[in-house]
Amino acid sequence: MSSANILIVEDDALIALHLMELLSKEGFSIQDPIASGEELLSHLEKSTQTDIILMDIGLAGKIDGIETARQLRKKYGIPIIFLTAYSDQKNIEAMNNIPVSTVLKKPFTAYNLLATIRKVIQK
Repeated sequence: MSSANILIVEDDALIALHLMELLSKEGFSIQDPIASGEELLSHLEKSTQTDIILMDIGLAGKIDGIETARQLRKKYGIPIIFLTAYSDQKNIEAMNNIPVSTVLKKPFTAYNLLATIRKVIQK
């Protein structure tokens, strides 16, 4: 299994912990989770050792995951997998308009998450 370096951007600590445990068991390198878009953008200015970002769209802080991804895409080529419970047309279209991103709707299975990550790694 690939040891891709994954960063989880999720403001729900239980979900972030669950994702960390699942991905660690699969052999991925997991960074400490980040809860806000502002924190993510600041983190990436200091460290770009990230291969994939798992991003919720409802985040703590002033900017949501979609706006964070827009700002991130201007500077970095890191693939984003959106993890979202929001399935309304407006949000889906906004996420799909962000280059190099994939949308995975909550609730998702471990199998679907891992398959999506593997697809992104292979690209």
